[in-house]
Amino acid sequence: MSVTLGGCSTRSESLPKSVVQSFEQAFNADDLDATVALFDDDAQILPEHGPAITGREGISAFLKDQMTPVVSFNTEADMSLIRNDIAIEQGHYRVRDVRRGSDVEAGKYMHVWRNRGHGWKLYRVMYNTDVATSTAVSVAQAAEQDGTG
Repeated sequence: MSVTLGGCSTRSESLPKSVVQSFEQAFNADDLDATVALFDDDAQILPEHGPAITGREGISAFLKDQMTPVVSFNTEADMSLIRNDIAIEQGHYRVRDVRRGSDVEAGKYMHVWRNRGHGWKLYRVMYNTDVATSTAVSVAQAAEQDGTG
């Protein structure tokens, strides 16, 4: 007697390299239409300091403000994992000022991809910078101006 258990595979499947690299390639080509086409209809970008950007129209407006030929966006996937119609890609990124030849930002990202029969589409995009933001506040000048200092 033999028993076969379907769906109990321990083999991990990864996203194809062409899928993982598609966002970076379209973004760096300054091709807004191709970049937005990578997103599912109900996709969201969850930026670090701001509200969720929802749907292709909102994502298009958001990305239009981000895309410029003087900046390159480079990603390196540290892992990807597929389970049924959902895939997770996690890695790190850097933003480079191509005029100066120097990195201006670096951080981590997570892409959640979904395949509803028409290929892998971005469903959720999250990212955060490795550089801590800080705000310096000084009251010294204000005290001098109002005569209390």
